[in-house]
Amino acid sequence: MIKNTKEVLTIISIYVYNSESFSVLFFYVIDKINDNTNNARLFSKAGGFMKPKLKKVYFKKPKPQELKVEKNLISTKIDACLFIVLLVLSALVNTMILQLFQNNLDWSLVWKFIFEWHTEIFLLSSSVILVITLWLYSLIGNRYIVVALTFLTSLGIGMATWQKMLNRSEPLYPSELNMVKELPFLISMIDVKFIVLFIVGGTLLGIAVWLVTHYHSKFITAPNRKKSYLLRGILFVLTSFLLIYIGNFNQSGNYLKKAYDPYAYWIPYSQQMNYYNNGFIGGFLYNLKVEAMEQPADYSKAKIVELTKKYQILADETNQNQKTDLTKSNIVYIMNESFSDPLALKGITVSSDPIPTIRQLIESGYGGKILSQGYGGGTANIEFEALTGFSMEPLNPQLTTPYTQLISQKQKFPSIVDFLKKKNYTTTAIHPYNTSMYKRENVYETLGFDQFISETTMPYTETIGNNPYISDKAAYQTVLKQLEGTDTPDFVHLVTMQNHMPYGDKYITTDFTVTGTTNDAVTENYVQDIAYSDEALVEFIAELKKLDENTIIVFWGDHLPSVYGDEIAEQNSEEAMHQTPLLIYQTNGEQQEQVGTISPMYFMNEILTVSNQESSPYYAFLAELKKEVPAFEKNMYYNKETQKWVENRNQLSKSAQNLLKELDLIQYDVTTGKNYSKDSDLFS
Repeated sequence: MIKNTKEVLTIISIYVYNSESFSVLFFYVIDKINDNTNNARLFSKAGGFMKPKLKKVYFKKPKPQELKVEKNLISTKIDACLFIVLLVLSALVNTMILQLFQNNLDWSLVWKFIFEWHTEIFLLSSSVILVITLWLYSLIGNRYIVVALTFLTSLGIGMATWQKMLNRSEPLYPSELNMVKELPFLISMIDVKFIVLFIVGGTLLGIAVWLVTHYHSKFITAPNRKKSYLLRGILFVLTSFLLIYIGNFNQSGNYLKKAYDPYAYWIPYSQQMNYYNNGFIGGFLYNLKVEAMEQPADYSKAKIVELTKKYQILADETNQNQKTDLTKSNIVYIMNESFSDPLALKGITVSSDPIPTIRQLIESGYGGKILSQGYGGGTANIEFEALTGFSMEPLNPQLTTPYTQLISQKQKFPSIVDFLKKKNYTTTAIHPYNTSMYKRENVYETLGFDQFISETTMPYTETIGNNPYISDKAAYQTVLKQLEGTDTPDFVHLVTMQNHMPYGDKYITTDFTVTGTTNDAVTENYVQDIAYSDEALVEFIAELKKLDENTIIVFWGDHLPSVYGDEIAEQNSEEAMHQTPLLIYQTNGEQQEQVGTISPMYFMNEILTVSNQESSPYYAFLAELKKEVPAFEKNMYYNKETQKWVENRNQLSKSAQNLLKELDLIQYDVTTGKNYSKDSDLFS
C-alpha cells in the first residue's frame, strides 16, 4: 500500500526513466491508491459500484535496494549530461572571452564574429578549447576546478593579448607563452585596477568552486572510484594524442587545418589581420611550430658552393685595398631600449630637444637611421639581425621570434661573434636584466659569446628616481670595466633596460613638456628617459677616449615606444614609425658619412668600412645587397634605384630581386637546410 505522495513520486521517477514500464506503472499506482478499501470498484452506468470482472494484476513493489540501484543509475546519467553541458559551455565561454580581448573589448565585433561572420571558425576554436579542458579534467578530476582554471587562464591570456595589441599593435604568439616565467615583469606593465579585478574575481571564483564541490555530493551520487580513474586514464591518453595532433597544425595534411581552410582567410604578412579574420585561436594555431623557411626552388649544395666562390672573389678584390688592423680596435654594440627621436615625428611637440648630443654626433659624423622590424617591442628580433647579419624578412611569418623558436635549438649559428673570435676578440654580452628573457643565456652561448653579464653579476646596478631598471650610466660603467680588464680586443654587446616601459611613475618631475600624444604626462617620463640616455652616452664616450685602445661604437634604438599612441601613428607613415637613430662613432678617428636608413643586418659592414678592414664572402654579399636594398623588412623595402618605399619584392629592380633570392638560399641553408655553407667557408 502506498502511504504518501513521496512514495508515488519516487516510483514514478524510477519507472518513467524506463519508457517501456510507464504504462504498467500507471495502472500499478492507480491500483495501489484504490487498494485502501481492499476492494477495487468500478462505477456502473446504473450509478452503483460493482467488483471488476477482470482479474486484478498486481506488481511487486520494488525493494529498497532496487530503488537505490535505480536511483544511482539515474543520478549517474544525469551527472554525465551535466558534465558534458558544463564543459561544452565552458569551452564556448572561454573562446568568446579570448575573442573579446582580441577585439579590444568590443562586444559588437564579438557578436558579429560568432553569429554573422565566422560561426564555423568559432565552433572549431571552441572544440580546441574543449580538448584542452578535457585533458585538464583527466589530470585534476574535479570539473569545477577545471572550469575555474580554464576561465582564469582565458582571462589571463586575453588580458595579455589585449595589452600587447595596445602597446605593440600585434597579438600574442605561441612562442611568447614562455614569458610566463617573467610574470612579475609582465604584471608591472598592466594597469593596477585590472590586476586587482583579476585577483578579486579569482578569489570569488575559488570560493564558488569550493561551495559547489562541497554540496555536489548531496545531490549527485559519487561515481565508483576505480571506474572513474579508468575513464580518466583513457581520457588522458585520447586528449593527449589530440593535443599533439593540434600542435602540428601547420604540418601538411593536418585535418584540423583542413577543417579551418574553407572558412579561414589566412594572411601571412599581417598577424594582426590574421587573428582578426580567423579569431584568436585560429591565429594562435597558425603561429604554432613551423619550419623557419620554405625551401627555395634552386637550393642545392652546388648552388651554395657557387655563391661562396662568387663572393669570395669579390671579397678578395675588396680586401686588396684594406690596410687597417681591426684587432687594434674594441667594438661596442649599444642597443638602447626604446630609444627614438620624438622630433622626427609629425604631431608631437616637445618643449626642448631631449637628445641634442646624439643628434649633433649623427649629423656631423657617421650615422643615420635603422629600419626596425618592431614597433613598441620585439627587441630580440632587431638583436637577431644585428648579431647574425640575417634578416627577419625571408623567414616564415609564423616564426615570430628566432631567438626562442630557432637559435636556442641550435648548437651553433653564424654571427659577428664567431667572426670576431677568429680574430682573437674577447666577446661579452651585457644585459641589465635576468638571463631568461628570450632565452638569451642559451642564445648567447649558441652565438659564441665568451660570457654573459646580467643584473645579478653586474658590478654597477644604480637606478634613477623611481625607475626600476638599471640605468644606462651603470651599464656603461660595466662595459668600461670589461674593456679595462682584458689584454685582447673586446667585442661587447650591450642591451640596455633604462628606457623600458612602463613610464608613468618613473620620475617625480621632468625637464620636458609634451603635447600631441595619447598620454602626454606619461610621454614626458619617456622623454626624460632618453634625455638621460643622451647624457650617459656623452660621459661614456669621454671615458672611452681616456683608454689607449681605439673603440668603435655602434649605438641604435631597437624600436619606437608604444607611448606615442595611435594619434601620432596615424599622422606618420608606416616607415617613420619603424625608424630609430643610428650612430657609429670611433674614439681615435673621425669619419663623416650619412648612411641614410639601413637594416641592422648591415652593421658589421659599416664597421668594416669604418676600420678599413678585410671582409668575408658573406659580408661581401651583404655589401652588394646593401647597394640595392639598404633597408627592408616584410612589407617595407627601400628601393635605392627610385629612392622610394615599396611594399613587396616585385616592385624592386631585377638585380635587387636576384640578390634577395640569394639571401633566401643562404638563410635557408643555415636555418632549415643542410648547412652546406659551413663547409664552404662562406662566413669565414
